[in-house]
Amino acid sequence: MTTLLLSAAMPLHGEVEREEATWVGLLDADRLTPATDTLLLDGGERFDRARLLVRDDAGIRGYVAVPVSDGAADAAVVREAVDALPPAAGLPEPAVVPVTVVVCTRERPETLRETLHSLGALEWEALEVVVVDNAPATTRTAELVAREHPDFRYVREDAAGLSHARNAGLRAATSSIVAFTDDDVIVDPQWVRRLAAGFAVGDDVGCVTGAVPSGELRNAVQSYFDARVSWSKLIVPRVFRLSDPPADLPMFPFCVGEFGTGANFAVRRDTMVGLGGFDSALGAGTGTQGGEDLDMFLRILYADAAIVVEPAAIVWHRHRADLAALTAQAVGYGRGFGAWATTVVLDPRMLGAAVRRAPRAVSRLLRKPMTTVDGAATTRAASEADRSVARRELRSILGGPASYLRESRRQRDAGVYAGPSSRGAVLERRLWAAIAAAAGVLGLLAALPLPTGLSLALLACFVLVGPGAVVRAWVPLSPPLTSLAVPALGLTAMILLVTASAFAAWWQPALALAAISAATLAVAAATFRAGVRA
Repeated sequence: MTTLLLSAAMPLHGEVEREEATWVGLLDADRLTPATDTLLLDGGERFDRARLLVRDDAGIRGYVAVPVSDGAADAAVVREAVDALPPAAGLPEPAVVPVTVVVCTRERPETLRETLHSLGALEWEALEVVVVDNAPATTRTAELVAREHPDFRYVREDAAGLSHARNAGLRAATSSIVAFTDDDVIVDPQWVRRLAAGFAVGDDVGCVTGAVPSGELRNAVQSYFDARVSWSKLIVPRVFRLSDPPADLPMFPFCVGEFGTGANFAVRRDTMVGLGGFDSALGAGTGTQGGEDLDMFLRILYADAAIVVEPAAIVWHRHRADLAALTAQAVGYGRGFGAWATTVVLDPRMLGAAVRRAPRAVSRLLRKPMTTVDGAATTRAASEADRSVARRELRSILGGPASYLRESRRQRDAGVYAGPSSRGAVLERRLWAAIAAAAGVLGLLAALPLPTGLSLALLACFVLVGPGAVVRAWVPLSPPLTSLAVPALGLTAMILLVTASAFAAWWQPALALAAISAATLAVAAATFRAGVRA
């Protein structure tokens, strides 16, 4: 009989709360032979249970949860659990093609060191690694790369924000395929090979993502996050195309989490450059704090390119380990989601589909499932974290739209905004057109025979917002001037209309209001759709 030694997915960065903790690692099924009687877990003596991600030559089979005693798991128990898993459905082996890996980082050399070490062990011949140092305050990252990985390229990007860093990585890349990951992960040695397999699915593939399983579960906070997110639950390869909506995903293409996450994805460089790159008003390090990966996935689908999910492209992620850090991250996720949703509703191509799916999306946000990949129940402490953190995340969504608009304007004023041509000033124009259209509808309602008080309220809303918002859509103004100009323009328009009616001796106020409201609505609709192909 033999003992099989398994390594932990990631080095532990702190104390283990035994009651809340789970040992995490990878098991290649072909190593579990009939002669194996014990699985010895590296560092497992501090744990009472283990989660194993099971892989074979074809791909990922799934997860198993097993008890741990004295740092070991019973091979018979593991074998029984593995035998109950479905067979893997992996993708064929790819041809070797050049790939550039981009790691974006900002003042986190401690975790970056582990990430770079894992990148150095990648099993791929045609590989280039680019480290993008985003708005650095020190030289620690540059020194780390020069000292320990002189074969990696170091790129400095002074404009703060994850999307700025990713755009810098796109510019620096020399390969047709560019893979992105974060500075708090450990990549599997086969990561790039499996990403390349995803691109071999078809010439229209614009993006490939992989699984992002939890690499460290040593306390209740990490256990909460593990149950909350869906990245690690992607274990079956899938191909997504806008022209072929999947029947099991009624919210497609707005199904957040089903495509993967920003810690593990690769794009065709030409596809992403053709789309204008990443929207620099989205992402960590900006006022929106997130949303850039959701935005990228959706724009790729709307460009008639495919997204392939290849779970065997594994990136282990280290979750936040204390409640304050987790809460800050949840606030960022919520705000980023709200910012991303703003870009969706202000895009004429996406608006209709988004409105139809909105009720289901709201329901899911309010009742997001708490499930682990191995079927284990969440602990009491993790449930308590859920109640406090989830509420903060939901509330922060409401701040997303204003955060995006402020960040976009701030970057444009500073001359550093980058992104698709349908964003920036064009998106702000659409926002004002949408406001004007809403005011136009109120004006039409005010022209109907309604109670006097209601009619006056609707009329006031139209006068103070409608005509001025149409003008503001095409005339850039500073926020303070906008707050004065928009109502002033509406009042001026009404005064001119009343004066003209008096001189013409024609007094039909309801008809005149309906006409000007309809004109406002028509101009606003045309303005909203202007540049839809950009």
